[in-house]
Amino acid sequence: MSRDASENTPTPQRECARVVPMFKALANPMRAAIVHRLTEGPADVSQLVELLDESQPLVSHHLKVLREAHLVRIKRVGRNSNYELIDEHVAHIFLDALNHSKEHNHDCHH
Repeated sequence: MSRDASENTPTPQRECARVVPMFKALANPMRAAIVHRLTEGPADVSQLVELLDESQPLVSHHLKVLREAHLVRIKRVGRNSNYELIDEHVAHIFLDALNHSKEHNHDCHH
């Protein structure tokens, strides 16, 4: 096999590397809290600021990271901007991880 062909052949690492940015984006308590809130439905920045009790610029920064990771999107409603999860997969991934951490937290003694 030529070197060019082997570079285009998907390896497990190359295929799995696609999920790394998503998990990196979720590896922050504030961003995780934003995603958790958005599993309930869209929210605007002021609602997220109130929920998180953080500054608007900080919340906006975290929303930008989540947008760049293709986890959330902006939906314009008139003059307002609501943030929502990009699709139901994001909600399932997050909620499954959250439930897993709750169920197995007592089993981990190492």
